[in-house]
Amino acid sequence: MMVGSRFAALSAAAILAACAAVPPPAQTPSGDNACGIIDSSDWSAWVNAMPGPDAKPMLVVTGKVTVPTGGYTFAWRDLRIAESYPVQVFAELEALPPDQAATQALDTHDLRGEWPIAPPVGSVTVTCDDRTLARIAPVETAR
Repeated sequence: MMVGSRFAALSAAAILAACAAVPPPAQTPSGDNACGIIDSSDWSAWVNAMPGPDAKPMLVVTGKVTVPTGGYTFAWRDLRIAESYPVQVFAELEALPPDQAATQALDTHDLRGEWPIAPPVGSVTVTCDDRTLARIAPVETAR
């Protein structure tokens, strides 16, 4: 009987060890996927120029990104605007991996960014590090 309970205790310890939190993946400063985003979809952009008190035209960009683990956070960097008519906008997204243990499952996030800009806007290119996630054209203006 002692052998059976010893086996059960070892089995329970093995199961608990397998359930322990796994550290986040290491950041890779170079390579195909330095930004950490595995996939992106459903990108759209428009300029909201609807009238109203204190209304200012705003460029709105939305989309979905999928990352390899939970715990990622996202930040938009400043826009870069190419001098052309209509202007070409480059929006850079920063994907920040978790700094602690995280779930090891694909995680999809809905993203939205808004910036003041005067219409017309010809296109918006969304990037993460050196990777282009989307090029949105034409960009409609809602008036």
